[in-house]
Amino acid sequence: MITGAKLTMILMVTTTVTSLLLGTVIAIMRISRITVLRTLGSIYVEIFRNIPGLFWILFFYFMFPELLPSNWGAYLNSLDYYPVIAGIMGLTVDNASYVSDILRGGRLAIPHGQREAAISTGLSRIQQYLHILLPQMFRAALPPLGTRMVHNFKNTSLCMAITAPEITWATQQIESLTFRGIEATTIATLFYIALAGVMVSLIIILEKMLKIDISSISHSKAAE
Repeated sequence: MITGAKLTMILMVTTTVTSLLLGTVIAIMRISRITVLRTLGSIYVEIFRNIPGLFWILFFYFMFPELLPSNWGAYLNSLDYYPVIAGIMGLTVDNASYVSDILRGGRLAIPHGQREAAISTGLSRIQQYLHILLPQMFRAALPPLGTRMVHNFKNTSLCMAITAPEITWATQQIESLTFRGIEATTIATLFYIALAGVMVSLIIILEKMLKIDISSISHSKAAE
């Protein structure tokens, strides 16, 4: 059970980071002035957001190795920890589509004058994003982004479908071997509640530190 809890936390932390990075790239593509990038970003979101996350976990576990050269696929399938890798990839591509949507909404909350001011100061496109747009996008999108990451944490339980030994899988194994399913399920439930509670508390603290006013953000989006 302890090993399962540790792996659940590894899945949560890893996929939180990777989906944030990928989601940010997709969000930038979707708000880009380059038509090709906007189109590719939109296609990505429509595909990954409208297909269940469990499908992508199963896809990377069963189908992805078959799409690679035979020696690469055989190597992946030979890895004892490949279910964990497949789970990380599946959760990442799924969660990144939602992160992209949230960050795109955060971009709409930024007044147009901010970018015009950045351009007038001579900042390059990359500098505009790094110093002006991205910090404000993340700040405006923090409340829904935090909620999404809690949802991603709960989705780690889907990895039990590919035998990744996270806490839900461990609970099932304990029940089948010892018939003490009530005790194991109770511990797993308390673990999920506790960790989700910690995540929500950290998000609330961060919102207070950044003095984020959700009502003003909603008003700015409505004005746009």
